[in-house]
Amino acid sequence: MTPNRTVFSCCGVLQETTKAEFSTEDVPKANRFMASKFFHVHHEFRAGKAQQWWETAQAAMAPGGGWDEAVAKNLEAGFYNHSFCPIGPEGPAFCIWEVREGITAEEFQEFIDGPNGVNFGLGAWMNICREINVEMAGNPPYPRKF
Repeated sequence: MTPNRTVFSCCGVLQETTKAEFSTEDVPKANRFMASKFFHVHHEFRAGKAQQWWETAQAAMAPGGGWDEAVAKNLEAGFYNHSFCPIGPEGPAFCIWEVREGITAEEFQEFIDGPNGVNFGLGAWMNICREINVEMAGNPPYPRKF
């Protein structure tokens, strides 16, 4: 009898096994223990805050506005925004953030809601953060920064 052959994908690694069931032993150790986590963030503007937020964001992103310094500071603190996807001027917007190993979902929520997060200290966004199940997805949504 020929044993069952299974091809599976985990963390972007395709392997073939003759084992009847999947085991983490089948995945290289480096792919099982990834340091960072990814979050999908759904942003909704609070009433009357959109215009002020856009003006503040555009000023920050203009030359000399401090954007590059803020990105570097957040990266050093363990937070990196891979994408910002606004739907319209009144929202919503969606982002993919990555956080360094050891940062909890609660700490990320505090960051994203705080003055160094997306609000610029304005309290303009209500932020709904959900951790992405990278194992289930098979790959991280972006190459890792951490």
